[in-house]
Amino acid sequence: SSLSPECRNMILFIQFFLFLGIYKKPFLLALPTPLVNLGEKVTLECRSEIMFDTFILTSHKTGTIKGSFKLSAEHCHGGSQANFSIGPVTSDDAGTYTCYGSFNHSPYEWSESSDPIDIKITGLYKKPSLSALLGPVLISGENVTLSCISDHQFDMFHLSIEGVPLGQGLPAMQSHNGTFKAKFLLGPVIQTGNYRCYGSFSNSSHVWSSPSDPWYFSVTVPHSPVKPPYISGCAWKL
Repeated sequence: SSLSPECRNMILFIQFFLFLGIYKKPFLLALPTPLVNLGEKVTLECRSEIMFDTFILTSHKTGTIKGSFKLSAEHCHGGSQANFSIGPVTSDDAGTYTCYGSFNHSPYEWSESSDPIDIKITGLYKKPSLSALLGPVLISGENVTLSCISDHQFDMFHLSIEGVPLGQGLPAMQSHNGTFKAKFLLGPVIQTGNYRCYGSFSNSSHVWSSPSDPWYFSVTVPHSPVKPPYISGCAWKL
């Protein structure tokens, strides 16, 4: 007897996934950064040293595949790549993205998945404030604490440097004055650059507030005292 459409679709689905991981995984990069302000655009660049014909971009939300997009690969510099343009973004574009490579002669044989990239959409809530006790110039090896504060009842606070998230964020703690805050301890290795913080809610972890005003740190390396050069030789006495 013939199979029902549901069974045929299930067999195709299983067969399709049996062919994942045939080739080495490509590399996925978010340009300019994975933090995208509401209404702006982001480019997800999928590239590989393998000369793929096609790249496939998949988006995931709460562990479920939300959508997939295909682009023909461009071949250049001994490899292949495709640029997926997303935007102007809304909160629906937030989520985890991965990409795969494939060839036209075997379209159901995909490469291993790229490492995932989390796209956060910012700008949906009022910005928190960021402050530090130390000034903008730090000596390499120093520790510094950045405080992120908001009157919104955020569940989490997040820190970024030059648009790149740092770590997984910290839970918000309520202060005696009713505000919510988190303290980020940085050091002893601190990067020079602009730091910003954001707030988010646990039920929408990929959707963040507007960024705080930046806090810039410049890290200097202390100079060691210069020792006079050692000169080897003999003093001759006549």
